[in-house]
Amino acid sequence: MRIIFFGLVSIFLLGAIACESSSDLLSSTPTAESDPPTQSPRTQSADVITVEPVDVFASDPLATATVEPRLNATPDPSAVATLVVIPPNSTTSVNTSTAHIGPTAAAIVMPDSTATDASHTDGPTRIVYLDEVWANAWLCQNTTVESTDLTAGVTQTCSVSTQIVGENLVITSSGIPNHDFESTLGCCASDQNSVWTIPLEPELSNTDPVMAPDRGAVAFTVTGVAIYGPEEGPGGDAVALEYGYYVEDRQAVDLGVCGGHAGPGGEYHYHYDSNCMHWHEDSQDIAGYTLDIASSILSKVIGFAFDGFPIYSTYEQDQSGDDIEVTSSYRLKSGESGYGGIDDYDYVENLGDLDECNGHFGATPEMPQGTYHYHSTLTNGEGYLGFPYFPLCYKGNVNEDNYQTINLGRRGVPGGPPPPRR
Repeated sequence: MRIIFFGLVSIFLLGAIACESSSDLLSSTPTAESDPPTQSPRTQSADVITVEPVDVFASDPLATATVEPRLNATPDPSAVATLVVIPPNSTTSVNTSTAHIGPTAAAIVMPDSTATDASHTDGPTRIVYLDEVWANAWLCQNTTVESTDLTAGVTQTCSVSTQIVGENLVITSSGIPNHDFESTLGCCASDQNSVWTIPLEPELSNTDPVMAPDRGAVAFTVTGVAIYGPEEGPGGDAVALEYGYYVEDRQAVDLGVCGGHAGPGGEYHYHYDSNCMHWHEDSQDIAGYTLDIASSILSKVIGFAFDGFPIYSTYEQDQSGDDIEVTSSYRLKSGESGYGGIDDYDYVENLGDLDECNGHFGATPEMPQGTYHYHSTLTNGEGYLGFPYFPLCYKGNVNEDNYQTINLGRRGVPGGPPPPRR
């Protein structure tokens, strides 16, 4: 009996020791509230931490992303840790002086801008124009807006209507802006009854970007007005001409104050930044309009490219919440002036904020978790002309129905400007 008793006591003591050891082990395990997560930084200093790329698209061999935790040496138990996502191969660093570590973490997955598989815009970064967040993007819809052509002295109506047809959104418009405008030498603008078609869910292409037309429309605004590429009728850069970079000896060209004018056929169109449509929304009057006030127009949707991806205004907020001007990555070739149009420019990677199509991945008011989108640009990364001013090519699948709306042979009268040569 004593043997059995002592045996039971031994078993009990061994169990107690094991439980105590297990408890000690658990209590020594770091938690999010007490210690920062383990990481393998490439470089590290007192203020900056960078990390190696992490494959967040394990099921898709074409897509990768680099995830950078924003960390602070002093944990904040009440905060939520944020994972800032940057494109692969980026050397972007994160300043840790204002970040916090919390008990939970959320990650934003940002597709590689060089990978173009359609699935890269799935999930939170995928645009769906049926979502209510996009309902207010259109102007002149379900309302009458009378605008005056200051060149002709006549008033016309801005009108936009949208309709879902299959997997597309079809936009019908009068082609008249929602602000007073100037037809200039191409007088006079007339109702176009334009029809534009974009996918309800735009997708990135799995091929190289498609170049936008050299002449004619390359996109359209939220008022249904055509956006033309940089070249004017004779073939030069309309914006460079407007700022006196060269003398046009082939055909007289003039741009109105809002960066647009009418061409043959009466189609009013923009050649550069079209902030006129947003800067003074309670009036069509453009008296006193200057580009100086454009910086107050942050992250506004101004139009849509033919692949369906949105075009935003020139100014947006960066990750720190600061208002910044988004710049292009093109510059004039040595010895060129823009007289030769598109051929006079070179794309210089990372010269500015945008890629070769004048777009990038990033957060917008409609897509706070980020998506691919284009911008209008006034300057490049060096502070000179912001060529190409709107999209120069398309990263998404282009709806070719839009090409039927344009006449690439017409010789339009250009439209618009960034700052003069420095």
